[in-house]
Amino acid sequence: MAANERVSLLELKVELARFLRRDERSELAGISLPVVAIDEGQLELGNLLATHNAFGATVLDGLVMNMLGIGEHAGIQLLGPGDLLIPGDEPFPTWLGGIESRTAGSVRLGLFGVELLAAAVRWPRIVHGLYACIGDQLQRLTAQLVICQLPRVDDRVLAMLWLMSESWGQVTPSGVRLPLALTHETLGALVGAARPTVTLALRKLTEEGAIVHQDAGWLLLEPPPEPAPPTAKVLPPVLAPISERGLWAQTQTQAEAQAHDQSLVYAELRETVRQLREQHRFGREQTREQLARVRTARVYMSAIRKRIEEDALKRRVPPSS
Repeated sequence: MAANERVSLLELKVELARFLRRDERSELAGISLPVVAIDEGQLELGNLLATHNAFGATVLDGLVMNMLGIGEHAGIQLLGPGDLLIPGDEPFPTWLGGIESRTAGSVRLGLFGVELLAAAVRWPRIVHGLYACIGDQLQRLTAQLVICQLPRVDDRVLAMLWLMSESWGQVTPSGVRLPLALTHETLGALVGAARPTVTLALRKLTEEGAIVHQDAGWLLLEPPPEPAPPTAKVLPPVLAPISERGLWAQTQTQAEAQAHDQSLVYAELRETVRQLREQHRFGREQTREQLARVRTARVYMSAIRKRIEEDALKRRVPPSS
């Protein structure tokens, strides 16, 4: 695990120099970072960085999985080429399991140490690039959080495959190729579903022609879910209503709580019923829109499959007599 290899700062897949001027880029060409190669297994990031006097790292090749467990459930954050590995200093709550990092196969990491700090002093826009890369990574993590809230597991799986293809996919004439041979259990941890449920979802997506399983990953054929129209994006309030916040910071005694005016309670119930009706109407409209998009996608994929079959028949060579 010795850092004998080095990589130029301009050759990193993480775009730290994206905001530099052309003349600054030419000056930066001589700056390089140490590289370490790690075999498959558990990754002790803190010990690795301390050994090489580094404060962070970036993935050059391979995949790193950050796993966090709550009770019997586990979630995964998948990090690939171009992503950053930066350890946190704050201790986790006792009811949370600690983050465990593992490598899926061999991994090469570029280390952030004194070389990067010295370069940032001379070219401060590198810090701007570092913050932008962290922001991109956080946006992908936020998208994963939203995907995990989709009601249907097959929608979660398809959306997650497309999300990963944005970072590591390859556009081909047949579709978007995602060269990640992830297990069903790993996909389940990514989308918050059990392995058998993910297996059924993948089978459904395959039968519908949305995806094609390949030896080294997946071929994505059906387009990802379309964003909802602006009028349909209803964000929940940041703070709970006063009545709900009282559950966390209640200062009244039980006797005072029982003395509340019954008319206010009735008004709250009426408002709750009104909100539930609005949510039901909104959910029904969204379901209708999703069904319409699914019907359009099925017609589109049927036409593509028919065209592929016709082209294959045309290219077929008749057997020799």
